Amino acid sequence: MNWKKTLVLLISGILLLTAVGCAQPSTPTPTPTPSPTQTSSPSPSPTPTIPPTPSNVRLGVFIPGRLGDSPDYDKLADTALRTAMRDKRLTVTVFEAGFDQSKWTEQLTSMAASGNYDVIYTSNESMGPMVAAVAKQIPNVKFIVNDSWVMGNDRIYCSFTNRYQQSYLYGYMMALVSTSTLPGVNPEKKIGFIYGQHYTTMDDLIIPGIEAGAKAVDPAFEVKTVMLGNWFDATKAESLTNALIDEGVDVMGSVCGSGLAGVINACKTKNIYMATYDSANFDKAPGVIVGSVESQIGDMVTNDLDELLAGTVKWGISEVFGAERGYVSSPLKAPAWMAVPESTRLQYEAEYNKVISGSKALPIPQAVLDKINAAAN
Repeated sequence: MNWKKTLVLLISGILLLTAVGCAQPSTPTPTPTPSPTQTSSPSPSPTPTIPPTPSNVRLGVFIPGRLGDSPDYDKLADTALRTAMRDKRLTVTVFEAGFDQSKWTEQLTSMAASGNYDVIYTSNESMGPMVAAVAKQIPNVKFIVNDSWVMGNDRIYCSFTNRYQQSYLYGYMMALVSTSTLPGVNPEKKIGFIYGQHYTTMDDLIIPGIEAGAKAVDPAFEVKTVMLGNWFDATKAESLTNALIDEGVDVMGSVCGSGLAGVINACKTKNIYMATYDSANFDKAPGVIVGSVESQIGDMVTNDLDELLAGTVKWGISEVFGAERGYVSSPLKAPAWMAVPESTRLQYEAEYNKVISGSKALPIPQAVLDKINAAAN
């Protein structure tokens, strides 16, 4: 029987080895994760802050006048619409308020109260006080205003072209053309300027700037100015221009909206020269319009809207945009300007380069900005 006992023991051993070989490995005990209070644990790296994606913006463009009558208004509307085409977060509606200024406040209030707009963008000095008044009545709407100056209202931002700088270059250009060897100029040292209406920017920046520029060419220069009284009467503008020409003016300038057409007609008829303000318009009078000092309103609007969509508009302040940053410029390679005698062009370009480089400082007097701001507060 010993052999049976041996066989049983052998089989039992085999079964035991098989059981051990087939057993599953035990699951390892997980290492405890240190709690945040454990000093042995390294401090976690800070999570980078990601700027929130700006939400959609419903923009209303309020034109205090009519499109086609002001280069600045045309550039504002066109640039806003183009921005909406490239960035679908922006929707744009353009409203033309017309020339009846007595209706603008009511129209702007209705626009803001409609609930259709997050931001309203408008332009011109008088709109600053107007939007300040509307902002007090209508909550939850913000305003961007070109060419006005409002400080301290956290729902208003203003971008202001350096009109003194622009006007200095404008007067300098017109006086140089008047003293050039172009046919038809006279020795009277008189240049003319027709403007739409009185307002602070016109009275304290544009006209004084033109006079300073002209007298920088020759202190004997006289700037003959006439007010049109509106921004659209081309017939009256033509009559006023003819009167200035009869007084000895041989180069004309203007800031009078669609009255510009009348100024151009008179200059064509009388065979004298023009320089344009804000937009070149050389094609409107070849051989008559010889130069221009432009404000790059389109670039300024682009800057404002890019900041609006990025959520970085500096609400509550106003900023000046000038030639040093490219917002005031002259088309020096335009064929009309290249037809001006070289000595005249070189003299203008030398002064122009001083201004755009900043070596000739032409700041807006703070007292003028304070005066504009006071009207809104």
